[in-house]
Order: sequence, then C-alpha cells, then structure tokens
Amino acid sequence: MRIKISKIIPKSLLNYFERKYFQYKYDVLMDKGASASNTFFEGKNRLMNNASVSNSYVGFGTYIAGNTGLNRIKIGRYCSVGQNIRNRLGVHPTNFISTHPAFFSMKKQAGFTFVSENKFPEHKYADKNMKYFNIVGNDVWIGNNVILMDGVIIGDGAIIGTGAIVTKDVDAFTIVGGVPAKMIKKRFSEEVIDFLLEVKWWDKNYQWIRKNSVLFTDVNIFIDKIKNTKEIK
Repeated sequence: MRIKISKIIPKSLLNYFERKYFQYKYDVLMDKGASASNTFFEGKNRLMNNASVSNSYVGFGTYIAGNTGLNRIKIGRYCSVGQNIRNRLGVHPTNFISTHPAFFSMKKQAGFTFVSENKFPEHKYADKNMKYFNIVGNDVWIGNNVILMDGVIIGDGAIIGTGAIVTKDVDAFTIVGGVPAKMIKKRFSEEVIDFLLEVKWWDKNYQWIRKNSVLFTDVNIFIDKIKNTKEIK
C-alpha cells in the first residue's frame, strides 16, 4: 500500500524543510508558504510569502515578492520582482471559428476535446529551444500585479509599471506601463544606456559590486569612476 508522505508529515512541516533545503543548497531565503521546483538559483535570492517558481532560472541577487507565481521564466541578476505577478497564460487562435481549446487542443481543458492532434501552438516561447515563456534581463524592476504574456522578452535595466500587461518586448532601460504596456520614457540617454550595457555591472563579482556600491546613486559619478579606472571589462 502506498501512503502519501503528506498524510504522514503535515504540509506546513514539509514546506519548512523545503525552505531550509533551498537556503542551504542555493543560498535562497524562502518565506512561509514559498515554494520552488525544477528551478536553478544563482544565489542570494529570496522568495517571499507564498511566492512560487517552477521550471525556471533565477539570477544572483534577484528576489520575488509575495503571491507571485512564475513558470518557465529566465530572470537575470539583481532583479526586483513584485507581488501578484503571473506569466504562462497561453494563447488561443483568433482566426478559427471558435477560440475554445476543444477545437485545437488535446489537453481537454474543459474535460473533453474534438481533435485527435493539436491544431494550434498553445504557448509562445522567448527562446529558440522553447524552454522559457519569458526572459527577463538584469537589474529589471517589475511592479505589483503585472501580467507577462507568452514570448515577451524584457531588456536589462527596464522598469515595468504596476498593473501593466506586457504584450511585447521591452527595450533595455525603458520604463513601460499601462494596458497594454507602452513606453513611458527611457531611464537614461542613449549614450549612458550604451555605456551601462557595455559595462554590465551585474556580471561583476560580488566583492566588486559591494566595493563600488557607493557609486550607484549617481550615474555620472559611476561612469566617471569606471572610465578613470578603465574597468569597463
């Protein structure tokens, strides 16, 4: 007779051991109710209350706020991911007679299907290997209650405003917001953006970033310091 482990050990205790495991193995802080599966963490990450991530990749220093649920997403380093964010919504055909999945999918979303083979791709992918639904760059801030549609790529340094529905790619260091999300403005001049994309400070080691963190409040001082010390690479 097979007995589910959850019937022997309470789920709350299982979650506690899971959180301790990730903290020990990946240097990931997991708050109460947070969970992760089949996901690689680069370290110094945090999942806040009831956040979940699966089949994904999370870069160094990135945190994910409470009640966010993400699947098949690659997130870069030093990202701030807000609350109640969702992805993996899927797509439906708009040129078929009906948009109901019974006419194009074998998954039986409503408990039945009329087809014997899939007639329409139900997801868009952000990478050629069809591993991730979304790819998020480094140093990206995603506000609360954001929805990421399938296939969207967000560039380094971008900011996604609260409540936005992101339906298309977002350029590096661009602020977007609204439904659907549209560009509000660039964070810096094109010259500064090009410089930051060349420096890629997020790829520097932890000690370098910690040492130079005092420069991060003023982009002009940061640029002058890097140029004077010739530490672009």
